[in-house]
Amino acid sequence: MSKKIFKTQEIKIAVLAIVSLFLIVWGINFLKGKNIFSKQNTYYGIFDNAQGLMPANTVYINGVNVGIVDEIQLIEPSLDKVLVTFSVSKKIKIPVDSKINIVPPAVIGSLQLECILGKTQTYFSDGDTLIGHIQPGLLSNFDNMKHNIDTIITSLKDLMQNGSIQASVENLHSTTSKLDSIMYSGKIESIINDIQDLIAVLSSNKTEIDGIIKDVNTFSGSLAETDIPATLNELSARLKQAEHILSKIENGEGTLGQLNTNDTLYQNLQKTINSLDLLVSDIKANPKRYINISIFGGKKK
Repeated sequence: MSKKIFKTQEIKIAVLAIVSLFLIVWGINFLKGKNIFSKQNTYYGIFDNAQGLMPANTVYINGVNVGIVDEIQLIEPSLDKVLVTFSVSKKIKIPVDSKINIVPPAVIGSLQLECILGKTQTYFSDGDTLIGHIQPGLLSNFDNMKHNIDTIITSLKDLMQNGSIQASVENLHSTTSKLDSIMYSGKIESIINDIQDLIAVLSSNKTEIDGIIKDVNTFSGSLAETDIPATLNELSARLKQAEHILSKIENGEGTLGQLNTNDTLYQNLQKTINSLDLLVSDIKANPKRYINISIFGGKKK
């Protein structure tokens, strides 16, 4: 009985070890980008320079990930070429006039292989070798990136040395301090309180304000109903009449015109007025001379 139990435990341990080993292998390949459950073809590419291409970099066709770089090594004995081993899914057929290029990533990341498919109906087989190419401008892109980075660093150094950044920080600090002083001085609260008081006053006098608005509307309506053009025309006619009368006076027509233009008439009128003044003065001084009043039947003188 004990032997059977022992054998059962050994079997369990063996199965567990095999499963663990399988999981380890599968995990390592999964991290490398390989899928051990999918069938793949292995191809080789010969390049003059790997340009920093690394194992586990991806292989793309038309922007789609179809494989992975397995190994990179120098070709002996001259060591002037680089042999790149890569795997591609068996579902992908690569025409013999296809090209394999080392290309930089779109924005950031590592280098990658790009397979540009040809047009022929003859295809590479598992284990065939392709002549690789380096995408034109790859090195110049790195040089341009390096130049741009150097330019940015130089500009930052100039800003720091000229004190522009420090001045901006000091201005920002000064502005913040002023805002703090305004906030803590109570001015904003005072303005808010005044606005609230104004709103309260307007609310409390809403009836009076409505009455004023109604009066204004009534006045506006009355003014709109008034025949202003007719009134102006009538006023213009009256002014013309007054102008005609004044013109007659200036021309000596009528009594007022004679007085205005005839000096003799004016002098005679002035003498008459003076005589009347003397007569009135004499009557006031000697009333008995002009008025004879008899009391108790006295005789008239």
